[in-house]
Parts: sequence; structure tokens; C-alpha cells
Amino acid sequence: MVDQTSLNRIRLFYAAYFAAMGLVLPFFPVYLHGLGLDTAMIGFMTGLLALAKVAAPPWVGHVLDRKPQIWAHRFIIVSSWLAAVFAVMIGISDHPWILSATILLFGIFWAAVLPLTDGLSVSVSEADGADYGRLRAWGSIGFIVTSLAGGLWLSDANISSFPLVLAALMIVVAMASHGFPTLQHPPETEHGRAPFSGLFYILLAIGFIMQASHGAYYGFFSLYLADNGFSGLQIGIYWVIGVLAEIVLMWGWSKPLQKAAPAWVFAICLALAALRWLGTGLTTDAVWLVILQLLHAASFAAFHVAAVAWVKRIAPYNRHAAAQGLFSAAGFGLGSTAGIMGCGLIAESLGYAMAFYACAAIALLGIPLAMMFSRVKRSL
Repeated sequence: MVDQTSLNRIRLFYAAYFAAMGLVLPFFPVYLHGLGLDTAMIGFMTGLLALAKVAAPPWVGHVLDRKPQIWAHRFIIVSSWLAAVFAVMIGISDHPWILSATILLFGIFWAAVLPLTDGLSVSVSEADGADYGRLRAWGSIGFIVTSLAGGLWLSDANISSFPLVLAALMIVVAMASHGFPTLQHPPETEHGRAPFSGLFYILLAIGFIMQASHGAYYGFFSLYLADNGFSGLQIGIYWVIGVLAEIVLMWGWSKPLQKAAPAWVFAICLALAALRWLGTGLTTDAVWLVILQLLHAASFAAFHVAAVAWVKRIAPYNRHAAAQGLFSAAGFGLGSTAGIMGCGLIAESLGYAMAFYACAAIALLGIPLAMMFSRVKRSL
């Protein structure tokens, strides 16, 4: 049953989940540094979270597609509670290899629940119970809040409380998931596991390319600005501008994007991403950077809203969980990891600007693939 109370639980889930991401991305390396770990070990441990994003979602989705729908809901609940437990254990693990195992387990349980919740939210949206973009926008709000609040609270003196704050957010995620809405699904008519279509794999490739093209941004945008004389406050403001553009897009144009011809949505988003990265590499003028940051509405928000809807539509009915998991792994797992690592090599030898130019070229590679969706005119 879908009502305002159950929809509020989804909103709370997204807010707390991405609040945790707004905590982990900037402050997890700082916490590990405070434990006395060297740069190589910090890189290894943060890489474990990326590995979890690649491995956990598709495997969990594959298993749950064999089970009744209620199992997915139960898994979200149990996995969220386990993520809270392992977040606490991060704070009490005193050996590097025990800490590594704890971080990997936390990452697995944390990463596995998001694609399943996205699948539920898209289903609710298509049943006219709510707008997926407006549900997901609460995650962006949570990200902004913790990114700013974390900067104020998690100073050198308080950084040791990082695991407890992370665990508290995971508890909120777990409690929110208890009240998720339930939808009536048609009875299963086939017992085999229908294969994914070629179009689905093309969408995975497009998702990989789009996220890989963000490698210089997610990995080195802050360093690039700092290298050009921007203060920490100014850098934070530019990040917030991008997320605010994301929220506005998701809040106001989610439904039309899900119904539009996917070839044009994907192609335009990729073209605007290429323009964004090219412009970022060419200039650090303050006004131009604001304009370029507003393009986050296209390169992330519009693309993501359309893509998760089409993942569900073109996947076989009895493989929706695996499909969302594979899309998450291809983009946010493999794409982000490959993009950041590759841009790191480019930036080290040729500079940050050249890394952004490479990302512009990567985004353009996805446009021919996007146009292969041209035979799909509108929502199914």
C-alpha cells in the first residue's frame, strides 16, 4: 500500500543514505589518516568501498530475483541494520586488516540497498504514487546538509566520532526501510530467467561512460580549484551549486524526462557533460564555473532519472533487482573507479585541465550508443 507515511519513509531513507555519502566522501580519508595510516593504506581502504559497489548490487539482485518480492524488502531492512553494526565496528577495529575486512563488509551492506530502493521508487512513480525525482531529491538534500555540517563538526578534535555518526545515519536508514510501501505485482507467468536484451547492455555501457566522464570532477575538482587559488569555502560553495541544480531538476522535471524519447535524453545529457568538462578545463573564472556547475542538472540528475526508469522498463520482469544492481555496478562502481583512477594518472603527468579534457572526450563516446535507443520513442 502506498500512502504519505510510506512515501515519507522513502524520503527519509534517501536523505539518511546520501547524508552518509556526504559524510564518507570528504571525511572517511581524514578519519583513516587520524588513525595513523599511510597514504597507500588509505587508498586501499577507500578502494574497498568502490569494490563493494561493483560486486554487491548485481550479486544481491541476482539472488533476490529468484525470491518473492517481500524478500527484497526484508533484505533492505536487514542489510541496513548490518551496515549500522559494521559502522560501529569501524571505530573499534584496531588492526589494519581487521579494519579492512570491516570496511568491506560495511561497504557491501551499504551499497546493496540503494539499487533495490531505486527500483521500488521507480515502480511507485510509474504507478502514480509519487514522483521518483522528488523522492530521490531528498537524498541530495541530505548530502548537502552533512557535507556542510560535517565540515563544522568533524574537526581534528571530533574526527574520532566519525564511525558513530555514520552508524547513527545507518540506523535512520534501517528504521526508514521498515515502513516502505508495498505494491501489488502481477503473478509470475514464467519460471525461467529471461536473458537481458542487447539494448540493456548498451544502457549499461552508456552508464559506465557517463560516470567515467565524471572521474576528474569527483576525484580532483577540489584540488584543481585549490591549485588555482580558491579557498575551502569557495570550493564548498561550488559543490553545493551543483547539488542544488540537481535538486531543482529532479523536483521539477523528473516525470517528463522519464516519458521522453531516451535517445535524445541520453545524447543531450552526454553532450552537455562534455561541454561541462571542456569548459572546466579551459577556465577557472568564477562566473563561468557557476554556469558550468549548473550543468550537473544534466550530467547527473537528468541522466540518472531517465536511466533508472529505462533500466526497469527494458529488463525482464523477473530480473528487475539484478538489472538495477548491474546498472549501479557498471556506473557508480566500475565507471567511477575507472574514471577517477585514469584521471589520476593523467593529472599526475599532464595536469588537472588535461584530465577534464579527457573526460569531455569520454562523454562524447557515449552519444553514438545513446542514439541506438532511437527506435524507442517514449515510455512503455
